[in-house]
Amino acid sequence: MRHALLMPWLSLLLGLLFPITLLAEFDPNSEIIGRWTPADKPPQAHVELLQQVGWTTVLLPWPGDGASKTFAEPITQAGLTPFAELGVVESIESARQSIASAREAGFDGVAITAGGVLDSAQALRDLMAELRGYDLLVFLDREQIAWEIPGAHPILAAGLWPGVRAPPNVPGRGIEVATASREPWIDTNPYLVGYLRGVFPNRAAVLGYRPDGAAGITGGRAVPHESVEVALVEAFLAGGNYVMSLPDDFRDALLSGNKDAVSAWQSLGLTVSYLRENAEQIRRPNRSRIVAAAGSLVESGEILNLMYRRNLFPVVYPASDFPVLDSSHIRGLVYANLDAPDATVLRRILGYVRAGGLLIAAPANRETPKWWLADDAEKTRSDKDRDHFSLGNGRIVAYHDPALDPSEFALDVIDLVGVQTRDIRMWNAPTVVGSAVEAGRGVAQVHLVNYDEPLDQGFPTRVDGVFRRATVRGLDGEVRTLKAVKRGEMTEVWVDRIGRFALIELR
Repeated sequence: MRHALLMPWLSLLLGLLFPITLLAEFDPNSEIIGRWTPADKPPQAHVELLQQVGWTTVLLPWPGDGASKTFAEPITQAGLTPFAELGVVESIESARQSIASAREAGFDGVAITAGGVLDSAQALRDLMAELRGYDLLVFLDREQIAWEIPGAHPILAAGLWPGVRAPPNVPGRGIEVATASREPWIDTNPYLVGYLRGVFPNRAAVLGYRPDGAAGITGGRAVPHESVEVALVEAFLAGGNYVMSLPDDFRDALLSGNKDAVSAWQSLGLTVSYLRENAEQIRRPNRSRIVAAAGSLVESGEILNLMYRRNLFPVVYPASDFPVLDSSHIRGLVYANLDAPDATVLRRILGYVRAGGLLIAAPANRETPKWWLADDAEKTRSDKDRDHFSLGNGRIVAYHDPALDPSEFALDVIDLVGVQTRDIRMWNAPTVVGSAVEAGRGVAQVHLVNYDEPLDQGFPTRVDGVFRRATVRGLDGEVRTLKAVKRGEMTEVWVDRIGRFALIELR
């Protein structure tokens, strides 16, 4: 009897001492997660749809109209993990009641959007303390994403619905652009994953935006059913994940058996299988030779966005915790729209420049001190908007004002680093965005995401480094050899065609 009485107190003590070990084993970076709203059809019909595309975790609205409660059991029986999505909580007591009822209904965790009474990191930490042994997904916006909530799984609820915002110039050929003024505008999100991986390396880099006005879907704008697949692909290939949310018209068409919706759903299933099978090779270190310092997303988001959009995919580090950089490897360091670095970071940056590196700096505002002006820096040229300096064996390009046009700034970075020596350069593929990772000793993997219709006409892609062989494996497992030619210190690969995306291995 004595031992029986001691057990609850012992469990509580162990929970206080070792809270992390009691958490369910859940890694949002390796799950295939999606939101689903129950409807009139029997639960099993919905579960079969989710199984077809390989979803492993399902977020259901809670408390629902009763349908969500009947879904938890069949979802669990099918081997999927159900989460109760509470949304924004207006009172702690209602949150407690909803969480308790979700546990009782068989849900494995809850998802909450920061806000309401949970409008601070401390409020969420207090709630997390009550959920020992229960998983919590927390959707945070751009200003909240830096909150520390030990034990919870932060998800960035920000991003634009991916795709092209302009019609094709030539029917049947996708978008073709001959001049800069006709360049298509593409909404992309890999920069957000790059930011999360760089600034919060100990977290899973997961995006959770919805198909709504905040994501740019306004005024009745229709989006292709395949855009859900694009959202997952771009996040996954950037090294992160995406909590899938279906536009209402896609979900309704799918449930009604619409041919186009069913086709898009089947394509999504093939892609999910492919991405999971190749996850180990995809999620590798960024091999870019450009580094970017980042502050908050508000400060650095658009700078990173336009760099990624122009196929610059810098390695991101927090401006407050910058490493020592190797000037023989890193071609350029971007430190833009940020306050002056502290003494340690400044010493590392100037050391990198003196050893032969390139610093591209822009102040946070007019009052920001010109921290890059070391005593031994010598001005070599002055332009209308920036000054050029030499420092040791390296150089500094310092803007007079913050970079207010991120697109032009990204083009400046390309010019300063060298058009011929970029990490990736593509021709005649304006709706394809690329990046590359280290895939092993002497091996690189190039990730290409196509935001428009499939391209059946080839295009050249140059990749930093010299490789002898290039191959691409299709969704059906077919391995094709691509033509690869040495071009100076780069390798030019002829990409013969591309559907939604391509993973090219270079050896």
